[in-house]
Amino acid sequence: MTQLKYSSVEDILKETLRCAPILQALADGKYDSLMHVGSSLRVRDKKSGYFRFVINHAEDIRVLTKGISGFLHRLIVVDADYEDSWRTILPDAEYKHYKMSVVTTDTLLSLPQTKWPKDVCIVPMDRSWEELVISLCADDEFTAESLRNQIKENLSLGLVWEGKRAGFYSKHLNGEMGPFWITPGAHRRGFGTILKQEYLREFLKDNAIGFGLIDPDNAAIIKINESMGIQVLDKEILHITVRK
Repeated sequence: MTQLKYSSVEDILKETLRCAPILQALADGKYDSLMHVGSSLRVRDKKSGYFRFVINHAEDIRVLTKGISGFLHRLIVVDADYEDSWRTILPDAEYKHYKMSVVTTDTLLSLPQTKWPKDVCIVPMDRSWEELVISLCADDEFTAESLRNQIKENLSLGLVWEGKRAGFYSKHLNGEMGPFWITPGAHRRGFGTILKQEYLREFLKDNAIGFGLIDPDNAAIIKINESMGIQVLDKEILHITVRK
């Protein structure tokens, strides 16, 4: 294992879309462990403690996973090609597959201009939104505390319709964009498109790249992303949870 030197991994990072989770951590400067072995990389995000991997050879996994045991760890792995190797090394971990969406500054060029209805406005979220977000989104991974912190620290926008809160979009502490929610009573009105477009415009003012994770069976969300010019990668990624 060696300390990362940019010149030694430049070729890996040329795959911009595939390496979005790594590139985002590097751009943010919010990481406290960054390692390189062979043609693979590992970054540990400082805010969330998540590890992000880009793996290009199965033999690199064992070296890069040293020390990832005995604690609760969550891993985002690009991509799922080497799942058998991961399961051999971390047999008791929990494994999920996701599609990865990626936004870049080029995404702005494809975002349509949508006129907002007069009774809709989009506002920055403050602490008064916490109860709603927690009631809908808190779970084992995204706890009430982490959701409070992401509203406080990350770009978070709420959609208000006829004076009532009807949707929100934020970014998790692990760097993943979300949660994204529209109240059922506001469905089929284009509000989700309006909110997502506005969020991406604001997000890409200060960020060159971002990523989201999508359930591979959620064809509707994949279609919405692609219709807005957001690239959804063909290969699935792994989300691994290593418990104590």
